[in-house]
Amino acid sequence: MINNPEASIQFVNFLVKESHLTFKEPGKQKISVGFTAKGYVFKDINQFQLQLGVNIKEEEEKFEIHLETESIFEYTANANLESYKNSLFVINAPAIVFPYLRAYITNLTALSGIPVLTIPTFNLSNLGETLKNNIVEE
Repeated sequence: MINNPEASIQFVNFLVKESHLTFKEPGKQKISVGFTAKGYVFKDINQFQLQLGVNIKEEEEKFEIHLETESIFEYTANANLESYKNSLFVINAPAIVFPYLRAYITNLTALSGIPVLTIPTFNLSNLGETLKNNIVEE
């Protein structure tokens, strides 16, 4: 018999709260990608909210993309929040959200008529350290 316990963190929703695309002319698509991250723990409703920002700039400033996203996760009522802040919130949550960001950017560029941009996959462990320092409990 397989024991299938309920997941200790569950992805609920992904929202793009702000989206900007500035396009001047086709570029070589030599890009830099930067992330910002902030988290909110809402203890009374057992939710973690990840706010992830993405800034993409083409090397010669031929285009720029800026996104602000919000992702909602629910966690179990008896969760060890200190443990979650060191693992699930800062490592797993960004990793779960990243494919949604990547797909959004690809679709945004495809629908805008500019050369389609598919950003590479990233190791987001450095982002986890930033996020760990930017988690607020409410």
